[in-house]
Amino acid sequence: MRLLVFDAGPMISLTTNSLLWLLPELKSKYRGDFGIVESVHQELISKPLKTKKFKFEALQVQKLIQDGVITVLSSPNVRGKAQQLFDLGNRIFRVRKQPLRIVQMGEMETLAAAIHLGAHAMVCDERITRNLIEAPHSLRTLYEKRLHEKVEVNADALHQFQNLVKGVKIIRSVELVTLAFEMGILNKFVVNVPNARRELLESLLWGVKLHGAAVSEDEINQILKLELKK
Repeated sequence: MRLLVFDAGPMISLTTNSLLWLLPELKSKYRGDFGIVESVHQELISKPLKTKKFKFEALQVQKLIQDGVITVLSSPNVRGKAQQLFDLGNRIFRVRKQPLRIVQMGEMETLAAAIHLGAHAMVCDERITRNLIEAPHSLRTLYEKRLHEKVEVNADALHQFQNLVKGVKIIRSVELVTLAFEMGILNKFVVNVPNARRELLESLLWGVKLHGAAVSEDEINQILKLELKK
């Protein structure tokens, strides 16, 4: 199935950077479906509509749902798998014999949907979730630096988690805006300033970084170097 399942983070990042309009353009090139789970719908739309601060952002996402750009995914099997991932993820690391709670249920529901529906990828900006899937042992080092404590690994929980998420690909909002740049979707913003293409790409990458995308300054510089050579 050609499906991208979006976590809340990338949607928020795109919305707050006035880039949500990229999704219809990207979807037409992708020729597949873009989806969100019910809990992400709650976070992006239902809850903000009850506030004043993020109501307009919620309306923008709702418009994409109404236009068929984004589908709200519903599956009775997702919640149970999400709970399993949530329980395992929060038992993988321990400090002083106590488990570290490192994952949230909303992210695990998105991950569970990606697994259950055989999605092409999960779109996720959250560093912990991505590293837990792609490089779990790097998290041990990260938490030992943060906590200044020895962090133990529950090898059995980690093994079970890795078996469940095997084959899941992660895409960040950084990759989405870079792809849109490559495709020329953002060419209308190449304006009359020195190094216009570099300025555009750099502004996009830093924009999503400063709104939650887990990307380092070194990664940004590497993307700039590679993309501007093309």
